[in-house]
Amino acid sequence: MPLRPAYAADVPTLDVSGTCIPIAGDKTIAIDTDKCFKTEREAREQLTRDWASFPAADRTLCTQTATMGGMSSYVALITCLEMKRDVAKLPADRGLTVRPAALPQK
Repeated sequence: MPLRPAYAADVPTLDVSGTCIPIAGDKTIAIDTDKCFKTEREAREQLTRDWASFPAADRTLCTQTATMGGMSSYVALITCLEMKRDVAKLPADRGLTVRPAALPQK
């Protein structure tokens, strides 16, 4: 199922099968498909409740991030949005100073 565009109040529809169904014959990563789909469904339900509370720019960026490489994930999408929200809440000046490392002289 292709990704459909997300409007301001719409959670995008993601195809999480690439995330939850192992590639045919690949036994290197054990995936509990049922649990994966359940977790993704729960993440989408939470996104449906909280979607409008996230800034539009964050929704766009995080949707792009969560769908990269053919491994779409609502869990990745909500994690990205929550991290962006939490970083935005940090005080601008936490008393830390960053100084560039000295470059070697030529």
